[in-house]
Amino acid sequence: MALGDTDGNRDGGSNNGKGNGLLLYYYHYSFYSQKVLMALHEKKLEFKSHTVMIRKGEQYQPWFLQINPRGEVPVLKDGVKIIPDSSRIIDYLEDNFSNGNSRRLIPLDQGPGIKQKVLHFRNILDQLPTDVITLGSFYNPDFCQNPKPPFIKPVRKLMMAADQNSCQNLKKCAEKNPEHKEILVQKAEVHERRHNIVTSKEEYSKVIDLVNSVLMEVETELGSHDQEKSDWWLCCDQFTVADISLAVLLDRLKCLGLEHRFWVPHRPHLGKYFSKVQERDSFVASIPSGITHLGEVAKLGYPVSLVMGTVTVVAAAITLFFYLQRRR
Repeated sequence: MALGDTDGNRDGGSNNGKGNGLLLYYYHYSFYSQKVLMALHEKKLEFKSHTVMIRKGEQYQPWFLQINPRGEVPVLKDGVKIIPDSSRIIDYLEDNFSNGNSRRLIPLDQGPGIKQKVLHFRNILDQLPTDVITLGSFYNPDFCQNPKPPFIKPVRKLMMAADQNSCQNLKKCAEKNPEHKEILVQKAEVHERRHNIVTSKEEYSKVIDLVNSVLMEVETELGSHDQEKSDWWLCCDQFTVADISLAVLLDRLKCLGLEHRFWVPHRPHLGKYFSKVQERDSFVASIPSGITHLGEVAKLGYPVSLVMGTVTVVAAAITLFFYLQRRR
């Protein structure tokens, strides 16, 4: 089986995950799916994948609720084992696939101090409510400057509409799936509380302040690396789980148009770090490209003018890329 990402059947991947091997249920724009993808690529693990079409509500189809009653991606299957939640998946990979070519993402050979630092930064980064940060930026556009694909204006409108209907739709789904009713009703209540936060400028401002305080600590750590540590990542010379959490977070903030608030230009170490991490193979393999954005625009049936505008941007980016390659 080749290393990487080969989509399963559209019946829910029913022919996969029954024998040996890893099968990832994911969605390429899911923040948490991207973290797991980065971990898989960092550990150089072979895996199959099945895209769960979140924008079509496929996560609430009966076949997927049997896999994860919460209707959330990512989910990892290892044979008959089912592991939901990105943090649990990454811990599972670390515990079971950390030998040979599959290196550790929580280093054990650099002393307890480095390990504790990795776990600390992973913890404070993973506690940030990325779903609230994302949706809140749509309801509170004054916080953002120049949102980038995939979060262009039509996408933001669709996501706000989905958010406004989420509680009602979850309750309907609960009635149709009585065996999962309790979990889905609880999730509807969580969505309602989240909606109250993302639509309140005051509450969203508190979330932004929390992100700012975490990234301030990250900037301080990066700035503490002296000349001998100039090639370090966040915590050490190895790329760790903390770097995965930070890399995917920074990309999400950039796409939302929040980079000016958090690191451009007042946190130069963070900016330098993000430029460096974007060149890493696992990042490139895990974060959707301009071509992927274009495909999504076309699938959603946006006006031709918008699609063509996206094509122009992508074409310009490709031209610039090859121009820069020739100059190296």
